[in-house]
Amino acid sequence: MKAQPTRILAIEGNLLTVAVDAPAACGGCRSKSACGNGDGSTHQIEVAADLARRLRTGDQVSVTIADGATMRAIAAAYLLPLGGLLAGIAAGSAFLLPDIAIVLCGSSGLFSGHLGSRLLARHWRAQLQPQVCQGGGAV
Repeated sequence: MKAQPTRILAIEGNLLTVAVDAPAACGGCRSKSACGNGDGSTHQIEVAADLARRLRTGDQVSVTIADGATMRAIAAAYLLPLGGLLAGIAAGSAFLLPDIAIVLCGSSGLFSGHLGSRLLARHWRAQLQPQVCQGGGAV
């Protein structure tokens, strides 16, 4: 897990609003205008933390996300629907269906892949959420 240093902007119940600075590496990225991180700005995110009552506004904490969570999210969001599309087209072509039927098979495969990605995202929800760490350990 890679920790990103942040500071607490607001605390409401067990929900922390933290300020995340853009990483130094973002300044040289060619796609910085697409993601919005390269302008050196500070972004705010909300993170649930059970120890919010022990923290105060302005405290420094670290926010982490599980190793591999980004790749799992990318696979679920992009590769599964794409695989469904290609599988639907291949199945329609294998049965020598007319072109419109192949398009419908591909569309149904894309839709099925999208539903599968939503189910995986729901299943991985806890692993895809950022965690608040303080003093080098998860809290």
